Formats: sequence, C-alpha cells, structure tokens
Amino acid sequence: MRRPILLPALLPALALALGACGGGGGTAAGGGPGTPAPPVLVAGPAPRVVPLGATWTFSASATGTGLAYQWRRGGQPLPGATTAAYAFTPASPQDGGSLDVVVSNGGGSVTSPSAEVKVVSAGGPWNQDLKVAVGADPDHFGTPTAFVAQAGVVSLARRTSGQLIAVFQWFPFADPAAFDLVAASFSADGGRTWSAPKTLNFAGLPAGYQRPFDPTITVREDGSLRLYFTCSPSGPNPVNGFCSATSTDGLNFTVDAGQRFYPGRSTVDCAVLRWNGQWHLTSPIGAPQEGAYHAVSDDGLAFTRVADIPSVNNVNWTGNLVAVGDALRFYGTPGTSLWYAATTDGQTWSAPVNLGIQGGDPAVVEAEPGRWLLVFSGPGGN
Repeated sequence: MRRPILLPALLPALALALGACGGGGGTAAGGGPGTPAPPVLVAGPAPRVVPLGATWTFSASATGTGLAYQWRRGGQPLPGATTAAYAFTPASPQDGGSLDVVVSNGGGSVTSPSAEVKVVSAGGPWNQDLKVAVGADPDHFGTPTAFVAQAGVVSLARRTSGQLIAVFQWFPFADPAAFDLVAASFSADGGRTWSAPKTLNFAGLPAGYQRPFDPTITVREDGSLRLYFTCSPSGPNPVNGFCSATSTDGLNFTVDAGQRFYPGRSTVDCAVLRWNGQWHLTSPIGAPQEGAYHAVSDDGLAFTRVADIPSVNNVNWTGNLVAVGDALRFYGTPGTSLWYAATTDGQTWSAPVNLGIQGGDPAVVEAEPGRWLLVFSGPGGN
C-alpha cells in the first residue's frame, strides 16, 4: 500500500526553491521587499561655454522615488551641488572641464554622460553678433538686422552659380566643440535666407599649427573656393602669417602647402580678391595710423609685397575687398563709421567714404543685380 505524501513536509523546500529563482514577488536588485527601483536617467547636462563671472544653470532629470543628486567635475563631487539643478559661476578658467551628475536612491544609481564645460573670459568677440544690411547700390544700406549670433570676422563671396557663401569666426556658447572655429552659411536666394552655420573641416594643416582663424573666402578662376586665414605654430607668442586652403563644397578644405604672405612681422586678418587678372592681398600693419600691407600674386599662392597703403583719418584696414565696376574697393572698420576706399589702378586709393553705420570687420557682396549685402560685427543681443 502506497503511503500518502505529506504536503507540509514539502513546503520548506518549495519555498527555498522559489526564493532561489526569484519567484513569489518582485524586489529591486540587491534589495528586499519595499526597495525602490533604481533611477532611470531622462536627461543629463548639455555642453556649454560659460564666461568668467556669468552664471549658467545645468540641469538633469530622472524618474524614480527618493532621488538624490550629486554633481561632479572631473569625477570629483562638487560640494553642495546636490539637487537636480546646478548653478555654475566660474571664477577661473580652471573651473571648466568634464561635468556629470550621479542620481541615486535606495535601489541603485545612474551616472549621466559627461558634458564639456569651457570657461572663457568675460570680454571677447563672443559678445558680438553679425548684422546684415541691404542696399540697392554699394554706397547706401538700410537698417541692419540680425544675421548670425556670436560671430565675427566675416567674409562674403558669390559663386558663378549664384550661391552666396559667408564664412566667419563662430563662438556658440551652446556648442563648445564649435567654439572659436571657422564656420560657413549658404544662401541660394540672394541672401534672403541662409543655412544654419556649420564648422569647416581642414585636411593637411601642418602639425603644431593653431586652428585657422580670421577667414577670407574667394572664388577661383575655375569656380572652386580658396579660403585665406591667419596661421602660425602654436605657442605663447605666435608669429602670424597667412595660409590658404581650397574646396569645392565650401565645407571641406584641403590646406595648401606653405604660407601665402609673411611680411617679417606678425599680422592678422587679411583681405584677398582677384581683380583685373591679379590677386590682391591687404592686411593691417598694426595701429590704425600705420595703414596696410599690400601684396599681389598671379596665382593666388605666391604674393609679392608692393607699396604699403597709407592710413588716412586713422581708419583701420580691417575688413574686406570687393570689385565695384572697374574699381577695387576696401570696406573697413571705423574711424567714425564703416567706410570704404577705392582704387582703379591698384596703387592709389581714394580718401575714406563713411557709410554712417557703426560696426566692425565689414564684408560686402553683390548678391544679385541691384541687391548688395553689407555684413559686419556689432554689439550682441540687439
């Protein structure tokens, strides 16, 4: 006769087996009954450029109960930074770096991806915006409007297709990876609308050189582009000259070998244009009263210095060249307002003509017949 199985004798073993495989109820990993689920990160801090003395609030969000926050710089906890928002006011450039936040509760923790934080001085070209004014001729322009925020040192060109390209030094606080790089915007409708800025890519920049800056864009005889820019080896006291790079799409450039022009003294912010079958390059010598260097080239690569351009009325030869009719014009920085001077022989320049517009680093292009654009730097936020 088979003996009956006594169920009570099996209950302890059954309970042990269920516990081992996790059956019989849900608990957080490593926790017991009532332990909350670990936090789930929804959003972490975004990269940012922050000027010295300014305040920027970084934020994070997560789901879960009983959440605690700890902000970190370089992996080290920041004292007192223990809420979902972290108000950051840098006192020195060393306050920048890699920022993240650890969100935790009784069930576990999650760490946000790190965000780059770059600290810059309170004053700089990032406090300037680019403005644009439109005119029916190159002598008179209307009321300026916003063009690109936090940008400067602009240059303009019109390609044979009619496409306009604007290149400039860009300082977006929301994108540290693009900060203080050369960027470009494009227009296919005479400058009425423009693409969002994109930073340029440079292949073949000599090892140890600074990133390109102070860009000047030109159209070559074959319709491709050549960008001229200030260049020098990196170091505490760089000696600047000018380099160049070529492109077909306006975004990806190949650096030409060697320097284009170096007058024996550090110089910046050249203006270049092909006019009357010859390439002309100018750059400010130094203080406004010193005028400008002037060099010419047959191929746009090897420039020969010719007679310097004297300064008149202490105007600053920082700006751009443009062809207007049979004349070569230079649009420059005040003085008293934006101005231009012209030459018809490449040697003798007219006295400056004031445009009555305040700003700096102007560039001018004939966007289409009877439509001229003037783009220049001005105070930011207006």
